[in-house]
Amino acid sequence: MNSNIKPIGVENLAICKSCGGKCCKTYPGPATPEDFGAPDIEKLRTNLIEALSTGMWTIDWINQDEGLYFVRPAVKGFEGSVFDHNYLGECTFLTPHGCELEFEKRPESCRMLVPKVDERCDPQGYTRQTVARRWKEYYDILMDAAIEVEEN
Repeated sequence: MNSNIKPIGVENLAICKSCGGKCCKTYPGPATPEDFGAPDIEKLRTNLIEALSTGMWTIDWINQDEGLYFVRPAVKGFEGSVFDHNYLGECTFLTPHGCELEFEKRPESCRMLVPKVDERCDPQGYTRQTVARRWKEYYDILMDAAIEVEEN
């Protein structure tokens, strides 16, 4: 993926407001490596360390043996853990007025979600499995960033 092209999607505040952010109350959307600066390795590492240090972002996994990890916002009440597999719960960035992150700063899976009136929003293929596979080539950087944050 060209680092200059970042998928943005289309925000629909009217639909999201009427729904009340049910998807955000169920689970946080997974972020892609590009959300943190990939393919620029140094930018990715720096941004990961910064994000994980806030406690608002965490590393989750699909299959540890296969190295299928991904980054996502923390679940409310579980902030501060570098690694957290408690995937179900409300996204830490959800407020009574919507997401506290600017649209461009949200995880790619959140930006690309297509809201629908019947609350059957279309995730556009951004499953945890799909996103974890995108992180696989950055596994060493992800683990190095996690170790650095946990040691400090």
